[in-house]
Amino acid sequence: MRVPALWYLVTKGPDWQDELDELRAEMEEMRDSYLEEDVYQLQELRRELDRANKNCRILQYRLRKAEQKSLKVAQTGQVDGELIRSLEQDLKVAKDVSVRLHHELENVEEKRVKAEDENEVLRQQIIEVEVSKQTLQNELDKLKELAAVAGPALPPP
Repeated sequence: MRVPALWYLVTKGPDWQDELDELRAEMEEMRDSYLEEDVYQLQELRRELDRANKNCRILQYRLRKAEQKSLKVAQTGQVDGELIRSLEQDLKVAKDVSVRLHHELENVEEKRVKAEDENEVLRQQIIEVEVSKQTLQNELDKLKELAAVAGPALPPP
């Protein structure tokens, strides 16, 4: 019984070590890919956030401008045609920007959910690879123990 186990270890041990090395390389590659994708998505989300902040500042400026015009009308009691047209234009722009920001927010949220889903899949793959690696390492350790117990290698019968 010792001879076949030892012979198996001598013939299959290097293959297992190669497979273990391949799994390690695959795991490192998956981690690198995961991190690169995370960095890219974070940069993209930051750019989108910067655009949304810029649009918000524009809207805040226009709102203050409209409030000043409204205050002027309240103080004077007169409404001139230019003021009305200006307020209508500001309202139209504000609505357009609001709709665009809403769509951008929806798109960013969809991208975030998709990124979280992809990250979860990658995490599961990493766990599976680590489990496979540990299983192979355990089997290799057992075979090494058997080889140590069996003594010197004998050729197969």
